[in-house]
Amino acid sequence: MQAQGVDMGKGLAWYGDGWEIFTRNPGMWIVLMILLLVIAAVLNLVPLLGPLLFALLLPGLFGGALYAARAASEQREMDVSHLFIGFKDSATRNALLVLGAVLLGANILFLFLALLLIGSGMGMAGMLHQGEHEMLAAGLGMGMLLALLLLLLLGMLLSMTFLYAVPLVMFAAAEPVAAMKSSFSACLNNVLPLLLFGVIYIVLATIAVLPFGLGLLVLLPVTFGALYASYRDIYAVLAA
Repeated sequence: MQAQGVDMGKGLAWYGDGWEIFTRNPGMWIVLMILLLVIAAVLNLVPLLGPLLFALLLPGLFGGALYAARAASEQREMDVSHLFIGFKDSATRNALLVLGAVLLGANILFLFLALLLIGSGMGMAGMLHQGEHEMLAAGLGMGMLLALLLLLLLGMLLSMTFLYAVPLVMFAAAEPVAAMKSSFSACLNNVLPLLLFGVIYIVLATIAVLPFGLGLLVLLPVTFGALYASYRDIYAVLAA
């Protein structure tokens, strides 16, 4: 599972690949994205257990979308069942569920940290209300800022761990732990193109949500296609 470094310009070129993958069957892509968004919405409406279950299933759904992207890239027929193909084979399903369990554990940790930070902030606010010094207010603001930066850092590290772990499990039958290690290493070796990719995504996502979020029905499949293209370039030997 040796990853290779690519040029920074690939961070932009991958979106061109993703657009090409989307335009080969835009109707089916929109159906798949609507289905994915409905699943996400329904599960997240279920108190407590719904979001946890969605986190557990997310790597499998992500893998299904990447499988559809590979099918489109190879000019093969796409099908609704592609979204769930990661759950079909027992070995792949179990590996993806392991990834989901790690993601679930990370989400619970994030929730715990968020509640801890909110509780600390409320406690400090109570002290301020009782007339503490302005220095304490400055310290509270700095503490909350550092806490937010810590959560962002943890989120970025988690994303690096999972970004290529899912396609490695889906397409290379990698073991979950080995896939996560390889994904993290691949992201470290490609910081610049992935940073450019992320900045472009933020801009595109901001534009996509303006017309009632309808732009996401295009942006999401383009992004899945772009992510598959990035996997294909970074893991050229495995993707061949």
